[in-house]
Amino acid sequence: MSDWTWIIYLAGDNNLEGAGYDDLKEMQEIGSSDRLNLIVQFDTEVGGATRYRVERNALATVQKMPGVNTGRPETLSEFISWAMKKYPAKHYLLDVWNHGGGWENLPADFNYDGLRAGKPLREARLQRLKRSIFRTTAEHVLALPEAPSPASSGRARRGPGRRAIAIDTGSHDYLDNQELQRAVSKAFGAAKADILGCDACLMNMLEIAYEMRATSQFMVGSEETEPAAGWPYASILKQLAATPAMSPSDLAKLIVREYRGWSDKNGSASDGAATQSAFDLSKIDQAVAALDDLAGALTSELSSVAGAVSLALAGAQKFRYPEYVDLGSFASQLVKKLPARAKSRAPANALLKVLANNDFVVANATWGDSAKRATGVTVYFPKPEEYSPDYDQLELSQNAKWMPFLKAFNAAVE
Repeated sequence: MSDWTWIIYLAGDNNLEGAGYDDLKEMQEIGSSDRLNLIVQFDTEVGGATRYRVERNALATVQKMPGVNTGRPETLSEFISWAMKKYPAKHYLLDVWNHGGGWENLPADFNYDGLRAGKPLREARLQRLKRSIFRTTAEHVLALPEAPSPASSGRARRGPGRRAIAIDTGSHDYLDNQELQRAVSKAFGAAKADILGCDACLMNMLEIAYEMRATSQFMVGSEETEPAAGWPYASILKQLAATPAMSPSDLAKLIVREYRGWSDKNGSASDGAATQSAFDLSKIDQAVAALDDLAGALTSELSSVAGAVSLALAGAQKFRYPEYVDLGSFASQLVKKLPARAKSRAPANALLKVLANNDFVVANATWGDSAKRATGVTVYFPKPEEYSPDYDQLELSQNAKWMPFLKAFNAAVE
């Protein structure tokens, strides 16, 4: 039995297909060994889907298939189960590779053809769909028009209030967070993935981490959009191959560290900023409890602190989607803006301490001035007119106090 099997769900039936080939080349610089398996399912726009074991300087084809719908949760769960059975290991890293955009869903009329490969004019307009999650059905998704978006070299674009991960342009599909959760849970059963990796944009949100808390021990991803290069696979795998008995915690931290190192060497002005962080999902209840305390206190005295909350929100660290707000930065701004006698000050300080003690956010790295205040985890805080009713369906919304606070705050300031 190997020490690690790294399972890469490489959803390339979109304008990231070329980046997928680049990442495969990086993986081949190291390749698999008796103690490390690098197993890829690469779905492409024209060439169908192929399962590879990545070798040093070579790709060993294990299975060829017609194109698959990477937005179908059964496609993901079947691949995970197949990889685990054929390449058993002590530890598993599931790497969901694609466009990404946080928790929100794509509109029913989303223009998938705009994400096809080989269309430079269209690709130049794709500022906000960098790497996303897939969804099978769209009956409950609001059909909103897409917003125009300036050129960018990144992996993401979106219309108002709509996101996703691993978009499949051939199947017109993507995975939403609930489908991702079901797929991973079905494959691992009572066990958990050691690491859920999102080589995609905007995925390290408290909402997504909470949705995935029963499926994985650790989660690694970005608060911000990712530059097109994504994870630096060669430098990460070089160290894992040298120390294949590395613990899941150490590997999660290594990915964050190497992502920052790559950005230091290769980041450009067009990238803007980069972030990467790692969560210990077994500790998420501590963070949610602290946020509950803060949300409850703010709600109870909203009439006297709504202005301070607005000021704190305005001053908090934000990302490409401004409604995704860094949670630690927001709490820090609250401490500064709340009235001296506000009872919300104590839970705001308590939340800051929880986020700073490295139990839940076990690693955090930023690059670029515009993201330097990021603390590792974002939370949804939209303008009142942009609140998405889909948010009510998330487990965090149903089990915690943040969603009721958002609605109360929006009603107070509208």
